[in-house]
Amino acid sequence: MFSLSEHIPAARWCLALAVTAFTAVVSVHKYIDLADMAAFSSLEALFLIMTDTVNIVFIYLPLYLFTVCGIMFDSGFGGIEILRCGSRPRWLAGKLITYLINTLIFFAAVFLINYTVCSRAFNFSSLWSSGFIGVRVMLGHSAEDFFAPPLPTIIGASFSVLLLYVLCGMVNMLVSLVTDRESAALFFSLLVGISLGLANMAVTSNSSESQLLRCVLLAVSAVSVYVFCIAAANKKDFSGKKSA
Repeated sequence: MFSLSEHIPAARWCLALAVTAFTAVVSVHKYIDLADMAAFSSLEALFLIMTDTVNIVFIYLPLYLFTVCGIMFDSGFGGIEILRCGSRPRWLAGKLITYLINTLIFFAAVFLINYTVCSRAFNFSSLWSSGFIGVRVMLGHSAEDFFAPPLPTIIGASFSVLLLYVLCGMVNMLVSLVTDRESAALFFSLLVGISLGLANMAVTSNSSESQLLRCVLLAVSAVSVYVFCIAAANKKDFSGKKSA
């Protein structure tokens, strides 16, 4: 039976949460001076943090991959565990569930920690402020991107990032199967993630149509990589052990 408690690397998670909390505090302080001029709300500050390239691509993405890169190499990496599962696809599906659950928990932790810190520093408002929209327009963004209220806009922008992380997790899974090396899986998935993350964050439009297109492309890519993972698992010789 699948046990989530057996597939959560406690030490790595403790480090991830500590770094996330520190990054959230630093990020909020970065926007305090700017907020004095534009009177930002907590949701507006959260939007800035969750769409910031440095945070999403160069801090949280490596931290996420460091947290999950050992999943393929836990006690379930081998022929004995495949025999227990009944088949290679079922064994790999268990790994997929592990990646997805860890990804959701990681992203939820990032979102909640950042919102908690933002809510302590800024007042809450369910609407975009004119000062915030003015600043964004001055930076080259369209005012139409903020047609929807803050929370749906933040969730939409964050969901595309979540799918990016899922895609990176699938790349990590594939490289782990091919190379049997955790370091190689971490390196290649991070390289792919940074490249795609920069491309994703370079799209300045945050309209619903743009967000939907990015989500579809990332979801299709993640599914495609998982199909390659199934093919790799079916052909893999697990260290000479008897396989299903």
